[in-house]
Amino acid sequence: MEVDVTSEWRLETELSFDRTIDRHRVHRAAVAEVFLTDVRAFDEQRVVVASQLPIDHGYFGDHTQQLPVVDPLLVMEVGRQASLAGAHESGVPNGAAMISEDFDLRIIDPGALHIGAQPVELLLDCVFTWTRVRRGRLRAGVCEQAIFRDGRLVANHRTTGQILTKNELDALRTAQRGTPAPWTADLVDVPDPAAVPSGLVGRRNPHNVVLADLRRGRDELVARVAPRWTNRALFDHSYDHLTMQILTEAARQLALTGVDDGSGVALRDWQVTGLAGTFSRFAELDAVVTVRTPIPVPSDGELVVPVSVEQDGESIATVEVALVLGGLR
Repeated sequence: MEVDVTSEWRLETELSFDRTIDRHRVHRAAVAEVFLTDVRAFDEQRVVVASQLPIDHGYFGDHTQQLPVVDPLLVMEVGRQASLAGAHESGVPNGAAMISEDFDLRIIDPGALHIGAQPVELLLDCVFTWTRVRRGRLRAGVCEQAIFRDGRLVANHRTTGQILTKNELDALRTAQRGTPAPWTADLVDVPDPAAVPSGLVGRRNPHNVVLADLRRGRDELVARVAPRWTNRALFDHSYDHLTMQILTEAARQLALTGVDDGSGVALRDWQVTGLAGTFSRFAELDAVVTVRTPIPVPSDGELVVPVSVEQDGESIATVEVALVLGGLR
């Protein structure tokens, strides 16, 4: 995405970091999981957003990597929230479901995402292209975001999706399944005896591990996606499927396992600098979901690890994880 950084208005003087916005605008149940502090629409296509990131977070702050930098999945979540809030500002009604089909996050300036003594504040310049409008209603679109910190472009994020009413979403899920879907709130949370040790996926807290039954073959790594249902960062409210965030986290953990030597030490020097995903089907809760990738061949430069997400013998999503070894510029 090409970004015009010479805007005619100054984002710094337009937006506030004083308090979070209404949690319903970003489809969150907990105020603590809202990371946006202001949203201003310039027109139906351009929205600017302010975000202050949490100083510490039980999920996004739980990593064994050596460098103290903002988790790219947190940047992705801020981008997701900004696209939701921006869509509402552009005319999407409250209560509508926004179904993500793909996303692409590129960290342009990793060094600018270093975590210091002060909270990290981001500014997002969001441009919407509405690709389907029916009877005056926005039905599908693309959101492209340039993400800044202290005037420096730190990341680009792009996401596409469609907009459904609750009734349309219910009809779609019924047509896909043929039976009512279970909900995460109804599932019993117990530790998975086959869960991957937290250190082998770059985590300290076992509650943040989403992989189990890790198998390393001659040419590939395979694991089962097994999140903890009581992890409120992943399940802020009840879902009838495994979310894009969980599948992306599973891909990230599998990629880090692939560059490790089996001790959990080697992966600490790798940093994620890019994530891209395409999602063709909902990941159902009542059937096994697996992730697999060819065993990566570590290099001194950037390494892109392709991960396939599969259910019932079919690919339902693909996620690419870009990693870089060593210090960040």
